[in-house]
Amino acid sequence: MKDPSLLAAYRTHLEKRGLRSAAPFRRIAQLFLDWMASKRLAFSDLAPPVMQRYLAWRQSQGSRADRHFYPLRNFFRWLIRNGTIAHDPTEGVFCSWVGVPGGLPGYRGPLRDVYRRPGHILKYRLPLFERDLDRCIVQRRQQGYSLHHLQATLQYTREFHQYLTRQGVKRLLDITPKHLDAFGRWRRRQPGASAAQTRQAQSQIDTFLCFAFQQHGRSFRPPKPVTCFAILPEQLLQRYLDFCRIQKGLKTATVKDHRKELHHLARFLADRGRSHLRKVTLVDLDAYCIERSKVYQNVLKPVGILRVFLRYLYLQGILPTNLARDIQAPCRFSADTRPKYLPWTTVQRLLSAMDRKTLAGKRDYAIVTLIACHGLRPREAASLRLADIDWDNNSFWLRERKNGDTDVMPLAPRAKEALKDYLVVRPTCPAPEVFLTIRAPIKPLGAGLLNVACRQAVKHLGRLLPRQGAYMLRHSFAKVLLDGGATLPEIGSVLGHRASSSTGAYLRIATEDMREVADTYADLLLERKIPPCPAS
Repeated sequence: MKDPSLLAAYRTHLEKRGLRSAAPFRRIAQLFLDWMASKRLAFSDLAPPVMQRYLAWRQSQGSRADRHFYPLRNFFRWLIRNGTIAHDPTEGVFCSWVGVPGGLPGYRGPLRDVYRRPGHILKYRLPLFERDLDRCIVQRRQQGYSLHHLQATLQYTREFHQYLTRQGVKRLLDITPKHLDAFGRWRRRQPGASAAQTRQAQSQIDTFLCFAFQQHGRSFRPPKPVTCFAILPEQLLQRYLDFCRIQKGLKTATVKDHRKELHHLARFLADRGRSHLRKVTLVDLDAYCIERSKVYQNVLKPVGILRVFLRYLYLQGILPTNLARDIQAPCRFSADTRPKYLPWTTVQRLLSAMDRKTLAGKRDYAIVTLIACHGLRPREAASLRLADIDWDNNSFWLRERKNGDTDVMPLAPRAKEALKDYLVVRPTCPAPEVFLTIRAPIKPLGAGLLNVACRQAVKHLGRLLPRQGAYMLRHSFAKVLLDGGATLPEIGSVLGHRASSSTGAYLRIATEDMREVADTYADLLLERKIPPCPAS
C-alpha cells in the first residue's frame, strides 16, 4: 500500500500551502500507510471503526491520539479532493473516545440524548453512579423533564461524586444522608455558591440517590416512624379499615380518609390523657367535634367517620355502649339548602371563554366540558382511560362510580370534539389515563383535576360561582335534565346514585317550578272560594 508517488504528491501539496510543520504531517501519513500495508488494507476498507482501532493502537504505543488524528484528517481531505477516496473515514471519530471499548459508536447510553460532545459524555460517566444514573436519565426523559433539568442534575451529581471520592467512598450503598448534608455545608463555603443553589443541588441529588438505592432494593433515607398511640393500636385500626373496605365496600381513597381522621382522633384523645377507649366520654367526643370544626370546613365528614368507628367498636364488644347514637350532627343553616347551580347559558359562556390555544388550555377545556355535559364527579373524570372511549359508538365507559357500578354513557358531541382536540397534543406517557399533568413529571392528573376545574370556573365566573366550586357543574347538569322532563330515578341513574335521597339534594334547584306550583295552588284556592281556617 505504500506508494512513493502518492507521498511525493502529498509532500508537494504541503509545500505549496507553506506549512512550517510539513514534515510531521508527511511522517504521520507515511506511518499510517505502513500500518495499512501491514494489515493488508485498501483505501476502500477504511471506515470509522478502522480509524478508531488505529488510534487506539497508537495510544497503546505511547503516542497521543490527537497528534495523529488531525494530520490524518488533513491527509484524507486531500485524498478526497484528488479522487482517491470517496468519503472521510475520520468522520464520527473523536479522540476523547480512544481507548473506550467500541468508541463513540459503541456507547448507546442515554447520555447521548443529553450531550453530543464525547468529552461531555465521558465527563459524566461516574464510576459510583454510572448504571443508576443512566436509568435515572431514562426515567426522567419518559416523565418529560427538560434537557436543562437533566444537565443541571448531572452537574450536581458530578460535584457530589468528586466530593465522595475525596472522602474515600467506594460503593454506592456506603453513602448516607450525612454525606449529603456534609456536601451541602462544604458547597456553601465555596466562593460564588449561593444557599438557594446548594439547596437545589441537595434536592436533586437526594432524589437521584433515593432512586438509585431503590434499584438495589434499599432505602436511602430510613422510613418515617409511624406514630403509635396506646389508645388506638395499629392492629385495631387495621381491622377497622379492613371492615370498611370489605364489609362496607368503601373505596381506597375513602379508607385513607378514615385512617387519617382516626389518627387525628387518637392524637386528640392522647393529649387529653385518655389511655384506653373505654375511658373516652361524650365530653371528649364533643370537644373533638368542636376542635375539628375549626380546621375542617365540612364538619359532617369527621362526624360521620366518628360515628362509623364508634358503632364498629360497639359491635366488636370493645365499648359497652353505642356512643354513636349520642353523637349529634352539627346544625346546618338554611343557606346550605339554597340552589347551587348555574343557568345553562352561564355554563356555555364559561366554556366559550376558556382558552383553547395552548396544551393546558385544551386539557382544561376538555375536563370542564366533560364534567358539564355529563355531570361527572371530578374523580370519575380523572379515572377515565384512553381505552374507555368508544369513538365509533360515541360512548365511554365509567369505571368504579361512587355506587360501585360501571356504566356506559353516550358521549356528547361537544365533549367528543374537546377530547379529540386534546388527545392530539397530549404528552407522551405510558399511563392509561386520559388527563395528564403538563409539567414534569408527566403523570395522571388524579385529584388535581378538581383544582383544575375550580380554577377555570373561578377565573371566568368569579362571584357567579356558588360555594360548591366545581360541583356546581354537576348540579347544573341535573337542572338541565330536570327541565328536560327526566324523572327522579332517571336523574339518579345518570348521576350514579343508589338512593333517591341522594338525588333529592340535586332537586332543590327547581325553585322556579316550586314557585309556579305555589302560585297555581293560590289561584285554585281563590277559584273554589275555600273558606279560611277558623282561628284557634
